[in-house]
Amino acid sequence: MNDNQALPWWQQSRVQYGAIAGLIALLVFVVFILPSLVEPVALDQTEIEAGMQAPTSAPQTPADSPFADAQLARERKQAQEILSKVIQLQDQLEGMRVRDWAGTAYQAALDTAVRADEFYRQREFAVAQENYRSALTQLEQLQQRSSNILTQQLSLGDAALQNKQTDEARTAFELALAIDPQNNDAQQGLASAEVQTELLALLRKGRQAEKTDHWDEALSHYKQAYALDPRSPLAQDAVTALTGKIQDRDFNQAMSEGFKALDGGNFETARKSFKRADNIRPGDDSVTLALQQVANQSTLASIQHRVQQAMKAEQEERWIDANTLYRGVLETDATVVEALVGKLRTDARADLEKRTLNLLAQPLQLNKPEKLNQAQAILQELTQLGDAGPKLIQQRQQVNTLLEQVTQPRQVVFRSDNLTQVTVYHVGKLGAFAEQTLALKPGNYVAVGSRQGFRDVREEFTVALDATQVIVDVRCKEKIALGG
Repeated sequence: MNDNQALPWWQQSRVQYGAIAGLIALLVFVVFILPSLVEPVALDQTEIEAGMQAPTSAPQTPADSPFADAQLARERKQAQEILSKVIQLQDQLEGMRVRDWAGTAYQAALDTAVRADEFYRQREFAVAQENYRSALTQLEQLQQRSSNILTQQLSLGDAALQNKQTDEARTAFELALAIDPQNNDAQQGLASAEVQTELLALLRKGRQAEKTDHWDEALSHYKQAYALDPRSPLAQDAVTALTGKIQDRDFNQAMSEGFKALDGGNFETARKSFKRADNIRPGDDSVTLALQQVANQSTLASIQHRVQQAMKAEQEERWIDANTLYRGVLETDATVVEALVGKLRTDARADLEKRTLNLLAQPLQLNKPEKLNQAQAILQELTQLGDAGPKLIQQRQQVNTLLEQVTQPRQVVFRSDNLTQVTVYHVGKLGAFAEQTLALKPGNYVAVGSRQGFRDVREEFTVALDATQVIVDVRCKEKIALGG
């Protein structure tokens, strides 16, 4: 056997399986073929006698027994199969850098394999098989331990990152990746370790800016660090902590501005400030209370303002405006005493003012008897109030003047063609004529004309209060075509 065959399997430089196959072929040749080519050696008498005197506790199998050869071949094959598994597992563990996390146990497994090699070379294949199996078991146990080692290295790496020990973190994550190259945590951890130096520099800049109250600048550095490594607890904590401080600052500032505006009666400004605070810290009880306070004070101020406006309207004899304001206050808060009393006080006057203004706005309606009666009733109500104010006196005079005007007839001249039959609604039939004059009170009127064989005509006309004479022409001119 040459020098290479004397070395253990796992200490050879990745022996090729082709060499193993050649070795197996050589062993088969030595065991099965070579004995048949060599003549048996004759024993002398002394050797025979020595053999006869040896203990015969067990029957001896002849050296050239086919059965013994077959047993040895089977044991050798089994040992080789186990050895193949040992080598495969050894390669896998070497790739996982087993010497870095279980060097002693790994060496013990290799030592067991060395002993197996010795027995193998001595053709004690059964014993070699047992030792190979023991080595395989030891390696399998190391493989099972690898998951725990992986978890341990990940924890060590995370702790090192937290403690700003960049080199230690890199070492731990590299070992974790050797154990499990596809492990996502290990990949991300190593990536974090690669950028931690730059990340720590950004965090230092941020802390320096924060100490001088340049919080926005500090937050910018912290966010850059976070962008480098979103998994970094250091960057996360820095961003979270300073963001909280900035939010507290902005929140307190918004609340302060809100209360200042509230004290000054600037309710809209106060509401906007408190809303800004609510956006910064949604659902905060202090914001809810502040907004409620704005609503209450705003409502109270609005009530007081409208009551004052209503009272002023009363003084100015604007009864409709005053009554409307009191009613609006009561819609907001039905318990306001000033509004309750004010409404009762102004109801009648507001109604009278409304009827008076409608009368003055539509004077020509007074040519109708019912409208004229209403106007006379209004004048009587205004008169009964006495001289309660200049506006009342003015309205009473306006109504009185209006009644005088509408009761004075105006001259209306109707012209026609002596062929058209003329009728004035609510006045009477005038018949056919060339010209006819009537005395009509101011108002809106309608005159219609009809003539046999001609289309009827309709003329609307107004007798205004300031009119002295009104001319109305009524004649049928459009002939109706027969059979058309």
